[in-house]
Amino acid sequence: MAWNTPMTFIDLMSLEALNSEPGDEKFMSVKPSFCPDGGFGSAFGGHVYAQAVWAAAQTVGEGMVVHNVHGFFTLPGLTDRPYVYEVTHLSEGKSYCTRNVYVRQPVAPSPPARSSSSERRFEIEEGKKVLGKICFSCICSFKRDEKETFQGHQGVSAQERWKEILGKRDGGSWDIAPGVDAPWYTRQASNTPLSQLPVFPGLDIRKVDMTAHNTSDPLNYRTLSLYRPFGTLPVSQPNLHACAHLYASDKNSLFLVSNALGFGDHVGTMGSLSHSVVFHVRIEELLFQEERTKGGEKGEWCIQEASTSRSGQGRGMHESKIWNSRGVHVASTWQEGLVRKADRIENEKQRLLWEEGMRRGGILGGKGKL
Repeated sequence: MAWNTPMTFIDLMSLEALNSEPGDEKFMSVKPSFCPDGGFGSAFGGHVYAQAVWAAAQTVGEGMVVHNVHGFFTLPGLTDRPYVYEVTHLSEGKSYCTRNVYVRQPVAPSPPARSSSSERRFEIEEGKKVLGKICFSCICSFKRDEKETFQGHQGVSAQERWKEILGKRDGGSWDIAPGVDAPWYTRQASNTPLSQLPVFPGLDIRKVDMTAHNTSDPLNYRTLSLYRPFGTLPVSQPNLHACAHLYASDKNSLFLVSNALGFGDHVGTMGSLSHSVVFHVRIEELLFQEERTKGGEKGEWCIQEASTSRSGQGRGMHESKIWNSRGVHVASTWQEGLVRKADRIENEKQRLLWEEGMRRGGILGGKGKL
């Protein structure tokens, strides 16, 4: 593994079936989702986003692979209890089928963990308890591969456009993507041993240094993230590969907006409102290739190239393109999120919540030194 011993993506996406009646399938997450402060704050939204699609994928026929997801976040996810996924069949066809997924969590937290978050497993009884309100919902469409009847098109690849910055460096040589992509977090994390920071599970995500490109112009601001799964993903499960891309697409997404606008140190409230992803390619082009790197590790590095096109009214847009290592434009993403600037230090909710979680975990003492 590249650092510490992170959970594999297969393990992270594990599901238990609660009800397998056709048209009324229910599944429960087995592993806790990531939280940058160690589990005391809100869960990483990419977990429920990707796993909702993985749950829906359990209900489709062979050869049906997700190509379109529209998700809405209505309540913060909690890391001390499982997600319960309720899948409804909206349409069935030879080439396309559609699913709706409602996600809830138990009203009461699960019993205290007896092990680390990487080893913890929710028991199936937890998913049968009284559930709260819907915290996430999505409509996802699946389709079969088809023979091209016209020549597809795409723009210049990220590898080509950013070749002067990317150079010939291996993906693993870039810094690990921060738990929170904000200046205050970077300063604090630099004073904290890596072994004490919560380990992001599932994917190895690296942040490319774009300092040479980024200026004070928000429309010109860019982030590049390189990522690949921890562990091997079976070629026979293309929907699992697609879910890895979905999971990566939400990592630190909205922090791009506050950083581009120049108030990364003064974020008040922030949270995803909606997130849409469209896959453009054949199955073989969204699969992670099992190529061995110079360091002896397997797996190609895919690239997420992100920007922000508009902000206002306490909201911001995060848009990105996902490219595989062969320069193929795999997917496009559009995310709208709540992004508010804090007018006073005591209103910097993102930072204060993280500090409180780290203090409760015994990692950060006192009020914290930023």
